Amino acid sequence: SNQLQTITNMTADKDFTFEPVPSNPPIVEAVPTPDFTTSSNEDENPSDTAILVGCGLAGWVVGGPFLALLTALGGNWAKKKQGPFGESTRAVGRITAAAGKKAKDEKLLHKMKTSVASLF
Repeated sequence: SNQLQTITNMTADKDFTFEPVPSNPPIVEAVPTPDFTTSSNEDENPSDTAILVGCGLAGWVVGGPFLALLTALGGNWAKKKQGPFGESTRAVGRITAAAGKKAKDEKLLHKMKTSVASLF
């Protein structure tokens, strides 16, 4: 206890200040971040298919086929609502739509078919 009081007394009386240290060239340079917001209406309101697949897949992972059906139908209902349920449902739809677009760009279905066909 006496040692703790001594340490506290030693640091409490000191006034520490921080000043920038000049360096040439600068170590870190601030650059503006790009604006990633999109104004596309398609991105804001994902397709019904994307919402059904995304919510259904989440339900399948958590609780199997019955919960997949419930979450898919619940997502279809919630997509039109305002508030946290609607926002989260639309977010799941946007994520699913982006994943589907990326899979289409990378031709994943074709690659999967080719790899399965190579087994036989």
